[in-house]
Amino acid sequence: MTDSLPRPPGRRALLGLLGLCAGLPAGSGATGLEAGAAEAGRVPRLRGSLPDALALDAQGRRRRLVSQVLAGRVVAIDFVLTDCSGFCTAISAAMAGAQDLLGHRLGGEVGLLSLALDPLRATPEELAHYAERFEAGPGWDFVALGFQPLEQALRALGGPEAGSEHAPMVVVLDARRGTLRRVLGLPTPEAILGAVEAALAARRTA
Repeated sequence: MTDSLPRPPGRRALLGLLGLCAGLPAGSGATGLEAGAAEAGRVPRLRGSLPDALALDAQGRRRRLVSQVLAGRVVAIDFVLTDCSGFCTAISAAMAGAQDLLGHRLGGEVGLLSLALDPLRATPEELAHYAERFEAGPGWDFVALGFQPLEQALRALGGPEAGSEHAPMVVVLDARRGTLRRVLGLPTPEAILGAVEAALAARRTA
């Protein structure tokens, strides 16, 4: 009998963890839209322009971030280190739950995007392995950018610093209107879905 390394927890185990975290007080993993701005109608905008740089995805394709990956859609974005066993995986499990809730809407007007924070480590193989853990399907992209465009994208999105551990968050971007909804803390799938649906509703009333 040969020894084997334990498998990292998959989406179901991590969704269970999120359920435990949902009862924590604010500041300890609770979920909320940043400063209530979205509910008050003051939805923040991109903090600068997003670079339409070439992104390398989990299938080994090179695609333009703005024109081909975002493609004018409403996109929920999380930030991942592929070797992370903490917040990154818990948030990606919530993204997997949001994938289930969004269903057939994914790939049309709505998308999910996992943006790698470590361009050197995030090879297509690493991204594909990470995506497989969460049963990612069509409409959920996993991409890596070069260092300079990654830093520019993170500044515009109000995200973490490249290559760093970071506070948990998901950013819902309306790529057409340039508006942001940041879901802070350990999000639930329902919180991600709610921010996506708020962005879609704002499009219809604009």
